[in-house]
Amino acid sequence: MRAAARHLVLFACVAAPALARAQWLPLPDLAQPLIGEVRGRGDRVPQAGIDVIVDEGAAHARTDAAGHFVIEGLTSGPHVVHFRGQDITAYDERVALRVNLPTVMDVFVEVKPRYVSRVKGRTVLSDPVEQTISSEEIRHIAGTQGDVLKAVQNLPGLARPPFNGGLIAVWGSAPGDTRVYVDGVNIPTLYHFGGVRSTINPSLVTSLTLLPGGYDVDHGRGLGGVVELETRAPRTDGLHGYAQLDLADVSGLLEGNIGKVFSFGAAFRVSVLEFFLPFFLNERTRFEPKYWDYQLKLHFKVSSRDDLDLFFLGSDDELAVGLVDTNGGPFHEFDQHTYFHRGLVRWQHRFEGGATLSVTPSVGYDVPYGLDTTVGNGMYEHTDGQIGWSLRAVYQQPISRLVRFSAGLDYEGTRYTLDARQNRSGLYREGDTGDFLGYTAPNTREAVLSDHTTIITNHTAPFVALTIALFHQRLMVMPQFRLETMTFVGTRAENFKSAFVLPEPRLAARVRVSSRVVLQGSVGVYHQAPLGADFSRVFGNPNLAPEYAVHYVVGAEIKVTGTLHVEVQGFYKDLRNLVVRGVGDFDPPLEGGGVGRVYGGELLARQELWKNFFGWISYTLMRSERQDHPGDPWRPFQYDQTHILTLLGSYKLPYGFQVGLRFRYVTGNPYTPVSRAYYDVNSYAYVPIYGAPYSARLPSFNQLDLRVDKTFSFDLWKLTLYLDVQNVYDSTSAEGIIYSFDYKKADYLNGLPFLPVVGARGEF
Repeated sequence: MRAAARHLVLFACVAAPALARAQWLPLPDLAQPLIGEVRGRGDRVPQAGIDVIVDEGAAHARTDAAGHFVIEGLTSGPHVVHFRGQDITAYDERVALRVNLPTVMDVFVEVKPRYVSRVKGRTVLSDPVEQTISSEEIRHIAGTQGDVLKAVQNLPGLARPPFNGGLIAVWGSAPGDTRVYVDGVNIPTLYHFGGVRSTINPSLVTSLTLLPGGYDVDHGRGLGGVVELETRAPRTDGLHGYAQLDLADVSGLLEGNIGKVFSFGAAFRVSVLEFFLPFFLNERTRFEPKYWDYQLKLHFKVSSRDDLDLFFLGSDDELAVGLVDTNGGPFHEFDQHTYFHRGLVRWQHRFEGGATLSVTPSVGYDVPYGLDTTVGNGMYEHTDGQIGWSLRAVYQQPISRLVRFSAGLDYEGTRYTLDARQNRSGLYREGDTGDFLGYTAPNTREAVLSDHTTIITNHTAPFVALTIALFHQRLMVMPQFRLETMTFVGTRAENFKSAFVLPEPRLAARVRVSSRVVLQGSVGVYHQAPLGADFSRVFGNPNLAPEYAVHYVVGAEIKVTGTLHVEVQGFYKDLRNLVVRGVGDFDPPLEGGGVGRVYGGELLARQELWKNFFGWISYTLMRSERQDHPGDPWRPFQYDQTHILTLLGSYKLPYGFQVGLRFRYVTGNPYTPVSRAYYDVNSYAYVPIYGAPYSARLPSFNQLDLRVDKTFSFDLWKLTLYLDVQNVYDSTSAEGIIYSFDYKKADYLNGLPFLPVVGARGEF
């Protein structure tokens, strides 16, 4: 006890002076809280779930849904605050905390692309390995002028149209055989004249899916493919938008939220290309395109299980083309005006248990084709117009973990009108002869006929499908059935009625061989109604029946690495009852009975963004043939292109620069040559005698495109400057044939020359 007491006294004697000194040392001052908000740089979007770390872990917080954070208990003075997150670039900022006042930080961080646009080549099941590319990546593809929706033109299976136009000819079918849907509603065209821009603002699109053939029963009425566009809901994190100007057009977008459940998005585009294009054309050609489009989307979050969308959209195109024959032939002038307007409502409901229901009614007015033609002193016209209404309803229900059921209704009705003043042969059709892109100009020596037709159509198709997973989901089978009912009623002078009930069974299967290899295949029946003008008693035949086709598809998907994907597919299409021209003296102008066959294969190898590079290789080997009448020889289809090759890539450079290249090689289109000509003394003109249909080909097409971007990021907005150069080495690719007045000389009509497009885009 005494020893313990002595040790205690000794400790007190030693520690007492130290404690006396310590009471005069200042304690660390605690600062007021550190309060902040983390937003995306350039678009000001609040960033949730960002880790906020002070110094080397002295304190830590995580941002809430509004991007806010609060940290207390820090000492005053200098600190380093670290911001870390999976979707942002690491960011550090120094800050001095104060004793008397809270410190407020307003932080802007670099964010990876928030919205993703998917470009997919889907053919078999509704759950394939998707080809997904962010909208930021697609925007930098050379030759697209920053238009995300033009990326589909680089996928395999699509023929290259003349002048790189906006026609979509898929797997050897005519451009009109491929249907385009926006949120489940059909629109006449995806691109403006010449394919310069899409008719839908790409910033509103969340996915673009190309179905070249063998597609599911939720779509039909086309022998070609299907292009699906799904638009997104407008943003609800504040007011955002962009403005863009280049040599092609002016465009803009404004979107935001009003309250917590309502949001809006409005977009527009107006062309300016008509002011600059004449500087790049020769004196023999006048090519003046004008276009504009608009979209307005209103989104209402009715409940946690219900969404309601109102979508209004429209597009208008005018094109004036003039061809001057310097050898003395007549002047040819074509004035085309097409437009469409749509209004749709979409209600989506999510049931308990995973079932979903989507109902989309729509109404619209179209002029899908309006053409005025002048040949010498002769004037001709053809105008299609129609009021359309539709209803699409789709119900999906998971019955079990291995079985999914879906059913729906696809209804479309139209009131179609035709006003035409033409030769008896009417407008150009595939298989006709002609000297400009294969088109036959009106013959001034033939009689001019007129027709004014009104036709009411109602097409109804209920459909049902099952998705069955077998053998631990390694095998998936989808039996499907669609019952297409088509009715046609002609009024005025036509006065006819016809109805067709058309069963369309389809079957798809998918086998997962390993974690990297998937095999797939499909077979299905498809029908397509004749065009409205085809029912004209003057220029067509009111007794026509729908065309039909059978698609056969087999393929494989290979995941070579985590970012490198390869798809290989083979296809065969059997086309029947195609509408062709009558050839007999007593035949109507048009009749059914034509047949066709398309066969080939395609390859798509795509490298996702990896070490600042992304790109793909697309190749198609294909043959498309037609037989117009029994006993006729098989001939090539108008857009038969044996080889279609596209190589593209883009690389991100330091300091916000990005450079991209695209190279294309395509077999030249077939055309019907003039074998000889004779002079007609009655009309004082030479009359051509044509050879076998499509027995000659234009030279192959090849072109290199370049794009360079520079992005400047500011806290509240972004500025992108870009140069998009088409036809870098000024390739003189032939797009058609033009003959002299006596058909003794022929010249190639070349495509667009070296064409630089400079532009700027500001986003906030």
